[in-house]
Amino acid sequence: MRRLPVKLLLTIILYLMSQTLNAQSACDKLFSNGVKLQQTMTIQSQKKAITYFGKAKVCYDSQAKKNLCDQQIVACRNIIAQITKQRQKKIDKKVVHTEETEVTPIDSVVAVTVEEKGVEIFLGCNYLKFKAKGEFKKAKVTCNYPDWNIKDIPSWVNCSKNDNDEIVIEAKKNSTKEERSCVLKIECRGEYVTLTIIQEKPKKFIIL
Repeated sequence: MRRLPVKLLLTIILYLMSQTLNAQSACDKLFSNGVKLQQTMTIQSQKKAITYFGKAKVCYDSQAKKNLCDQQIVACRNIIAQITKQRQKKIDKKVVHTEETEVTPIDSVVAVTVEEKGVEIFLGCNYLKFKAKGEFKKAKVTCNYPDWNIKDIPSWVNCSKNDNDEIVIEAKKNSTKEERSCVLKIECRGEYVTLTIIQEKPKKFIIL
């Protein structure tokens, strides 16, 4: 059997690698479009984002990235549910019951009940990507109540809340051989939003 020259073999390998990278780059573009749409808090935008994440899932070879697409789709559906719930609350407040009218004497004591406002919680971003060596990043939280907290934190992520209503996130060094991801839950009084964390896999250096 005739062996291929080393130079030709390397050329073929580099070509195949470039084709794979180009294919994955197209998948990343679909995913990126989904993330941009996801940051617009409308039902229509979330539905479009779900479409892009679905296409990216079909495109990706990596199971980890396919799982990430599934996580983003779930996040979009949660946002749709929150928007729908907030709309319903506004409609309910506009409904005025006028079936019975009662005249109250001026000198009587009137008890006023202050209705608690519904929770409105949003993130400045829905997705953060970290380098394999580990690094710090921040995510802005906007909430009409101060008692929000962070849940579902994996062992490789450190989170804290600063005085500017930001989540300070540290992704520790990735000592695995694969890209890894998780979904943090930012919760307040039963309502929540999600933040997807992705960390790159360590790069392999090939010495020729």
